[in-house]
Amino acid sequence: MKALLLLSVLLCGALTATAAAVGTAETVPQKLQEDNQISEAENEAGAFVPEGRFFACPTGWVRYKSSCYQLVSSSRSWSSAAAHCASLGASLASVHDQFDYSFLQELTRRAGHTVSWMGGFYFQGWRWVDQSSFSYTYWSTVNSANSYPCVYLRVTGGWSNQACSTTWPSICMKRTDTC
Repeated sequence: MKALLLLSVLLCGALTATAAAVGTAETVPQKLQEDNQISEAENEAGAFVPEGRFFACPTGWVRYKSSCYQLVSSSRSWSSAAAHCASLGASLASVHDQFDYSFLQELTRRAGHTVSWMGGFYFQGWRWVDQSSFSYTYWSTVNSANSYPCVYLRVTGGWSNQACSTTWPSICMKRTDTC
């Protein structure tokens, strides 16, 4: 009998919590939208203002997943592009799935470019400059890694590698999910 009473109390509590969640479900999208916005003054100043899990990117940066991206149109060598990104508190972009790559392709295409540097490079194996895992690949062509150790994006297909001294636009990425 005690077990039946305990089970009834637990079931009643679960149903009450579910009903309360359903009652507030309609206000959740509006609340998420409000939490994800910052004031115009903060946005114009380029301030990065995290609020819980929601954030806004600085002016000139584009939000995707938990990072901010900026296509730098000025042509630079890979190492110069990496240094420029570092000066912005960012790194050259890394790619971890087809969705990431499609986003970067569109970012490059929208800026009117057909290629751009990413953060991939060869040093005793392929790596990302941000030290994330190089577990996803989408090679269009692979040239000799010894002669062409730097990875670039192609809007018409997968990525390829080229001499790091070649000058192209680049994509910087700021991770916002780390401290």
